[in-house]
Amino acid sequence: MKSLRKSIRDSRLRTNDAVTGWLKPRMGAIGTRCRLAARIRKANRWATRHPKRTFGYVVGTLLFILLGDVAVTGARLESREPNISTIAQVEPIFSGFRNIQAGKETQRRQLIDMTDKGRSLHRQLDSLIAIPRKSHSDSIEIIRRYRSLEQIVKSLKQHDNNEKD
Repeated sequence: MKSLRKSIRDSRLRTNDAVTGWLKPRMGAIGTRCRLAARIRKANRWATRHPKRTFGYVVGTLLFILLGDVAVTGARLESREPNISTIAQVEPIFSGFRNIQAGKETQRRQLIDMTDKGRSLHRQLDSLIAIPRKSHSDSIEIIRRYRSLEQIVKSLKQHDNNEKD
């Protein structure tokens, strides 16, 4: 692990030396051409003789930059307000969702009604079967209600299988 750290550090130092070696002559040439060293010495002498003005200029400049940054940031926030037209396009999605929910509710109510009807038919069949002496119409009624109950059970089983898929 130490050798890896050492090789990374050496590589970083070589890169830094290469960049410094390439940049230093160019920056030195710019500094000489623009006489930056002489101007910096002159500015430092003036700042030493006028400390209050220097403080005022520095504070004023920093305050100007701060206010400019606040203004630019505020302008960006105003431009990022949501566009009402894009929100209006979401309405069809919500209406589709509402339609689906209404369809599910209708289906649920139909299942509950079908289950209640099946229970009622079951009770009626039990009472018809319990009659000791059945007439022809009682037998026909038992068969008719039994077939209705079979249809309800078949429909409920089919719905149950569809939900599992």
